[in-house]
Order: sequence, then C-alpha cells, then structure tokens
Amino acid sequence: MCADLLRKWLVLVVCACGVAAAGEPNVPVAEVNEPWIVAEHLAPIWESMTLGTQLFNHEIPATRPMVPRRTLSFGGRMNVIDPNGLVGLSQVAKDAKAFDEIGAKIQVENPGTMPAVGCECMLLGPSYRPLEYMMKPTTGPLRFTIDMSMNYNAPFPLVLSRLEWSMSALLSDHIKAIDIPFAPGDWTELVPGLEVLVEEATVELGKYSYRMEARYDPNRVSYLGIREKSPCSAGLTEVSYSWPVRAYPEMIVTGVDVLDAQYQSTGYSSLLGGTTLRDSGGHRIVTLHYSAVGSECGKAAFIRHVIAFEPYDQELQFVLENVPVPIE
Repeated sequence: MCADLLRKWLVLVVCACGVAAAGEPNVPVAEVNEPWIVAEHLAPIWESMTLGTQLFNHEIPATRPMVPRRTLSFGGRMNVIDPNGLVGLSQVAKDAKAFDEIGAKIQVENPGTMPAVGCECMLLGPSYRPLEYMMKPTTGPLRFTIDMSMNYNAPFPLVLSRLEWSMSALLSDHIKAIDIPFAPGDWTELVPGLEVLVEEATVELGKYSYRMEARYDPNRVSYLGIREKSPCSAGLTEVSYSWPVRAYPEMIVTGVDVLDAQYQSTGYSSLLGGTTLRDSGGHRIVTLHYSAVGSECGKAAFIRHVIAFEPYDQELQFVLENVPVPIE
C-alpha cells in the first residue's frame, strides 16, 4: 500500500463468542476514512542527554592518528496518546538530522545493526515493539536514542534547535476485540485459522488464574509475537514482531486481557510457568498460564483477544524543536 493512502481509523468491535456470551450486543461499527496523523497518536519527548569526550593515547600506534572527539546522545521516549490503529513501533530512529542553536548541522551517527546470521536473518524486516508492551507500566514506554558527534574544539550546543528522524510503524485499519467467557470450555474458533481452549479458570477474592491453549495456522496468524527458536531469536519471545520484509501475516493477535462483567480490564496478568509451543497437524499450539492479584481481579468474567487484520508498515516522521542540552 502507498504511504499516502487514506487509512481508516481503528474500529473496535466486541464480539460475543460461545454460548455463555450469546446475546451480548456488538458495539456499532463506525468507519471513518481519515489519514493516520502521527501527532494525534504519538508524542516523543526527550528523556536524557549523554555528553562525552573521547581521548586517545598517542603512545599507542593504532590510536596515534586519532583526534579527540565529543559525542552527544539524545535519549527519547515515545508516549502513546491514542493507540487506535497502532500495532507496533520500531525502536530504531532512522534518517536523523540535528541542528544546534544557530542552525548549524550536527553530524548524526547511523544506528548500528545486529549482524545477520544465515539467510533467514538477512531477510528479516524491522523489529517492532508491540503496542501492548509500550502501554504496560512495567515495560513501557518505548525508548530510543539518536547519537551525534562533533569536533573536539567545538563546544557542546546549548540547545538542539531542531531534531528530525523517522521510525517504522506497524499499523492496521481493522482491529477487532473478541471475548469468550472466563470459564473452562471447548475449543472455540475466534477467526478462521485461530481457536482457543480455556482449560482452567479460577476466580477468588482479589485474584484469578487461568490456563489456555491457542491453536493457530502459522501461515496466517501471528500469536502475541511468539515464534520458535531460530538464529535470530533465542527462544520464545513476546517482546517483538519481526518477519521477512513485507511478508506480514494476515492477522496478528496483539493482546490478551481479562475483563469484568462490564467489559472493563481487571488489570495486567503475570505469565506463570513459561510459554510452551508445539506443532499439531499443520497448526501450532501455544499454552499460556496467567494469574493476577488485585482488588478487581476477583471480578474476572471474560478473556479478550485483540486481533489486527492485514497489517502494513509505514514510515513515520517526527520533529522536536528547542530541545535543551543541559551541560551540568
């Protein structure tokens, strides 16, 4: 898709699945054709500045010709204003440009890349930080750096009058939330290619726990970014999305949450006992065991899956002006 194609805003549809959920009305669908405006969804701010001076020992032949230099590293964080349509965001700031207080350009160092191991790794596209992890208090927000260097004789700037960069984003025009009862049951198809089975579900005063299996077609569905061990991924992971360039799955399960009877989140869960993955008849089955403790956790009534359809990538442009550079 072209980057300038008008995108539809996220439409959140709550579906009733299974006999126990039958009768619950769907949230009306309201599609609005509008572009995905970055400033309405994401707000970068500066978090830290690292100023350094690098000197070399001229008694060592290898470093004798190297002149001293100064470095400046901008540490930023990305706040999510409106998550609608956002699936994930790369932590790599690309094509950055920086200018000091008088408008003079500062040299920006290209972001480093991890060496590829094997053909599979060489074909991988950007690694995206899932929105779920950007929003969690324990893992978010997303942080990134922009490294700069300058002449040793030049003073550090007092202000970055302008800082420009781009980041790759994974977006979707159609995101759907599907709820099933918080109770043991049979295999339930959420969408073609994805079924879930709640094996155990217990609710007590101030806490809950459940064990669930998800069976999915790996050629169509990505489940919470989980992938098998490979040279590019040391074991199972839930912290990034990455596929061969533009070879995105049809659907991405971006989050699993537990809701009360009013369809409000009961809070974040903890994963118990790790995550297991196995193959079965051309499908993959992942087993998840979650628990949570808190005042709202005893009200668990539904398990929600959030699914993004037909994801696509888009380069997002960011600008910050008059960023202070504290010398002390």
